[in-house]
Amino acid sequence: MSEIHWGIVCDHCEKASFGGFRVACLVCRDYDLCEECHRKKRVSLNHQAYHPMLMIPPPKKMNEILDRPEQTRIFRCPNCGDGNFNVQELSAHCLEYHSYKSCKVRCPICVTFRTEGRKGWIAEDTLLLHLLASHQNDKGFVLGAVGRNGNKECSVCIEEISVENFKRLICGHAFHVACINTWLQENNNCPMCRTEIN
Repeated sequence: MSEIHWGIVCDHCEKASFGGFRVACLVCRDYDLCEECHRKKRVSLNHQAYHPMLMIPPPKKMNEILDRPEQTRIFRCPNCGDGNFNVQELSAHCLEYHSYKSCKVRCPICVTFRTEGRKGWIAEDTLLLHLLASHQNDKGFVLGAVGRNGNKECSVCIEEISVENFKRLICGHAFHVACINTWLQENNNCPMCRTEIN
């Protein structure tokens, strides 16, 4: 399993595909720092040091986290900066404190799992609405993104998948179990984003 954040570029030092923590701004449209630049409190014209930042572990560590999603307390609220929530706790926090229309923010779950098409700000009025629409199925809140009724399209066979028949890779993309297992027999990367899978 990789210790590298493949395909991520630090927006300050411009180091590409770096190791250690990836630190993503939850306010700026698409802003990531390597661990060293974050520790040195690097800023830019738009990004400021007071913006809520999300510490995203290396893929190998994320794979261990995915085995216990209810114990995954790595998410931070982009509205106020409060942190160490799992998905359910983040939703409850937003319901209590941020159910009104908020400023443009990035969803910490979409940012963590690099959900396709979600690099920018969330489209819904509030993070709570986004969590309900994009990260909830009939079994509750889930890591990664799901469609209506928990269904999503498998990009290998282009058929809908259900929460009972899917496998999520460390990059966050989900596929039918049989489809992705067949793919990984001949390839060592995600068919969507090419993240290395060992």
